[in-house]
Amino acid sequence: MAGDLQVDYDLLHASIRTLTSLRADFDDIKSRGKDTEDLWGHRDIRGAIDKFTSNMDHHREELSKEIEDVGEKLEATIDTFQDADQKLADELEKNTAPAGGPR
Repeated sequence: MAGDLQVDYDLLHASIRTLTSLRADFDDIKSRGKDTEDLWGHRDIRGAIDKFTSNMDHHREELSKEIEDVGEKLEATIDTFQDADQKLADELEKNTAPAGGPR
């Protein structure tokens, strides 16, 4: 039916895997500001680069936490829909069982 809710569990699980991989990539990024410090020469430029890399490290950590939060919400969504599916299946089986119980 057109109005039926269909949950694509494969897509939800694939989304979790993608988020997990993305978070790992974010967590593995290392600041390179100190690696290039000698190239910039002027202390004001070095200071600006250091400030920028420090801000990026902070924002990268925040993004990593947000990615983790989205993944946890997807897992909760999957659990909720699977529980609802199971309850509906159990109820359907109970209500369609022939009189006198299962054979």
